[in-house]
Amino acid sequence: MSSSSRAARFASVFLALAFVPALAACTGFTPVYSDAGLGAHTVAVKYATPSTRLEQVIYQDLALKLGKSSGDVPTVTVTATATSPSTDTSSATTTVASRQTTVTAIVSVVAVDGRVIFQGSRSVTEEFVNGGQVFSNQQALKEAQERGAKSLAETIRLQVLSALSK
Repeated sequence: MSSSSRAARFASVFLALAFVPALAACTGFTPVYSDAGLGAHTVAVKYATPSTRLEQVIYQDLALKLGKSSGDVPTVTVTATATSPSTDTSSATTTVASRQTTVTAIVSVVAVDGRVIFQGSRSVTEEFVNGGQVFSNQQALKEAQERGAKSLAETIRLQVLSALSK
């Protein structure tokens, strides 16, 4: 009986070791932030020249996540604007108040032949704190607008991917 249990144990160990490579091949662990990750999609597009800081932020984020090409490829054009808050950020107040700014982007993707592939507008509202220092108020507004531009860049990226996949 001892030799049959020994043979069974040897067979089970042998089978387990035989399946290790097969199981290892099934795991598929990949780093999230690598080029092969879920969000890594590059497309052949070029970008218009930015005319404002917000447009520059959007184009840089798009180029980082979508890639940047030259030559005969579709052109992505973004026109970004930001609204001023309801109160003046250039004056200091003694009370701390929450303010909002809205960043709006008009986006168009134009094919090489001049055909408009996608055109639309997107906007996002960001909050910031207005307090007792003028410089701090101006920086908070600027940071909220740039945060809004980065958020819009992600939305625009998804729209460009969708438009070019059709």
